[in-house]
Amino acid sequence: MCKPTSIHAVRQALKEVEDIERPDADNEGESLNSPSVYNYLSPEDQEKVDHAVEVVGDYVRNPAGEPKKRSITTLNKNGFSAHFNQDQYDPYRYVGSVTVGEWEINVSDLSSGEEY
Repeated sequence: MCKPTSIHAVRQALKEVEDIERPDADNEGESLNSPSVYNYLSPEDQEKVDHAVEVVGDYVRNPAGEPKKRSITTLNKNGFSAHFNQDQYDPYRYVGSVTVGEWEINVSDLSSGEEY
């Protein structure tokens, strides 16, 4: 059995992506892991983003993939704006994000035909 992701690991992963510069493109308001931002990042920054998405996603989901309310509350208490809930239109999909600095990291389930 894997050890659960800690808030310390999440804070560290988010700290690593906080200062990534927004690429010059039409991407204002887009999440850090959206294609309009991610594809323009350096390979090193892409690795940091991949790690943050994985760590945060593990932290806010229970083993069944559903929201871990306590973890989301802990993120908010640690100064991050976080939400992760059932999608309004698709009860089999969860949507959410975590904001760090000027960046938002999307941790939503993909909908059909969608990619980050």
